Amino acid sequence: MNMMTVIILFSHSLFAAVSYGFTSMAMVFINKAVLMQYAYSMTLLTLQQLVTTLLIHFGRKTGYTKARELDMTTAKRLLPLSIFYNANVAFALASLKGVNIPMYIAIKRLTPLAVLVAGCFSGKGKPTTQVALSVILTAAGVLIAALGDFSFDLFGYSMAFVSVFFQTMYLVLVEKSGAEDGLSSLEIMFYNSFLSLPFLMFLIVATGEFPNSLSVLFAKSYSFSFLVILILSLVMGIILNFTMFLCTIVNSALTTTIVGVLKGVVSTVS
Repeated sequence: MNMMTVIILFSHSLFAAVSYGFTSMAMVFINKAVLMQYAYSMTLLTLQQLVTTLLIHFGRKTGYTKARELDMTTAKRLLPLSIFYNANVAFALASLKGVNIPMYIAIKRLTPLAVLVAGCFSGKGKPTTQVALSVILTAAGVLIAALGDFSFDLFGYSMAFVSVFFQTMYLVLVEKSGAEDGLSSLEIMFYNSFLSLPFLMFLIVATGEFPNSLSVLFAKSYSFSFLVILILSLVMGIILNFTMFLCTIVNSALTTTIVGVLKGVVSTVS
């Protein structure tokens, strides 16, 4: 492998990590802003996945994307990934109703530890001592921060911890799908969005959001400020998913979670 190839690969990996970090940081504040005006988190997630599916589908039909046609065998294989992904986002959105943004970001810093443990059980081997120690110290910092949170909300914390588990599971599956199945980040994103729709539609009915969520959405559509935030949330949701899958495939599940930790540090400082 010559020097130019190494530089290109490094640049690709760095771009994937940095773009995911910035997008992820922005998405936390955008989701919080939307939920303050529109409390139906499941319906919001359904809209994000529907828009993603339609954009990739029409992009493929018009030749703007190189994603392959839908394959049911691949879809069945990626079904667990979709379930874990949507469970993570659903619990994350629910936690934001009771947990402030700094504490939410702090709790999500437990994800690298969970990924390390999952990697050991999945046969990836033990991490180096330096990596393991840094991840453990990060987890210890989360516990210290939680003890100092005077606005402790049991429901919010519970939702955030469950979200960490599901995020770990789907990131490990994304890394495995990219390596073993040769799927691109765009293709994984399409399958994930497509498979999510029936599951999410069931949830918005089961949780009682439908039909009130649609009625409120139509009523608020007359507000220009709400439409701007909603459209921004949909667009940033698509970009976030793409950069997250790209970072996980190009780098690793652990790298993606570490980028999430660095994003949290920047958010806290700013």
